[in-house]
Amino acid sequence: AEGFSLADKAINSATKSGRWVLLKNVHLAPQWLVTLEKKLHTLNPHAAFRLFMTMEINPKVPVNLLRASRVFVFEPPPGVKANLLRTFSAVPATRMCKAPSERARLYFLLAWFHAIVQERLRYAPLGWSKRYEFSESDLRVACDTLDTWLDAVAQGRTNLPPNKVPWDALQALLSQAIYGGRIDNDFDQRLLTSFVNRLFTVSSFESDFPLVLDVDGEKGKKIVMPEGIRREQFLQWTEALPDAQSPSWLGLPNNAEKVLLTTQGQDMVTKLLNMQMLSDDDELAYSPDSARKQRRESDPRPAWMRTLHSTAANWLSMIPKDLTPLKRTLDNIKDPLFRYFEREVNT
Repeated sequence: AEGFSLADKAINSATKSGRWVLLKNVHLAPQWLVTLEKKLHTLNPHAAFRLFMTMEINPKVPVNLLRASRVFVFEPPPGVKANLLRTFSAVPATRMCKAPSERARLYFLLAWFHAIVQERLRYAPLGWSKRYEFSESDLRVACDTLDTWLDAVAQGRTNLPPNKVPWDALQALLSQAIYGGRIDNDFDQRLLTSFVNRLFTVSSFESDFPLVLDVDGEKGKKIVMPEGIRREQFLQWTEALPDAQSPSWLGLPNNAEKVLLTTQGQDMVTKLLNMQMLSDDDELAYSPDSARKQRRESDPRPAWMRTLHSTAANWLSMIPKDLTPLKRTLDNIKDPLFRYFEREVNT
């Protein structure tokens, strides 16, 4: 209740002064959003006032509030490589490089396991029987657990023999508590346990330890654990991976990709058919009835279609017709922002 009152005060103050307000994780209070939607009807805000809200996709969020907003959806790029790079960017380098030196290799194993677990969600119900809420919070807890057990065993030493790593404890906590705590299906639990036991083992420190067997269905073709114990070595190995990976990387048959694309296509067609049936009467209106009637007479398309066309035309007008390829120099190649734009423009 205290948080709701603070949000109301901030909105009331900003509507008079013309400031901007940001409300985070509003999907956690869907009932209050209904109240907020009604409140927006009664406001006479300053011209510079803006209200921003961050949320996860949730069916309980009022539809009318979404229709009255400009919605930007952030979806992280799919694939094992992209997932690994997100993990490397989320875990500080100083944390990953702490003694003992074997810590970085264990962090890579954890990053690979986290990528497999999350990427299989895209193939549900093939990857998992349902879409479990595996998230970055699971990765953070797993990193904390890994640090706690390693520090307790290493006791300040710079090196730790692989057979001294508490494998049994890590396997039990990852499969039964941290990730396994979200699973309510026996088959999924056995699958998760098999991944944990397969990766978190003393043999993972061997130079030819295979992360994936029979890649793309080819017998004998495998992806081998990168050599090294430094974060830079693992990051360099990850960046060299192909941008697109087959389902075999996740332990799935290659035809799983066809099943995924077919399902996504059917869902998109269904949503497009539903959108065609929408009309202005179904949408939240902040303009007078006379203005709405005049717009319908001049353009019979639904409001969402007019808005989409206007936004798309505006974005297309901003895109340059030709892009000059970026050239590397000794100075700009050190800038991560340049490297990002170079990949986007040159490809």
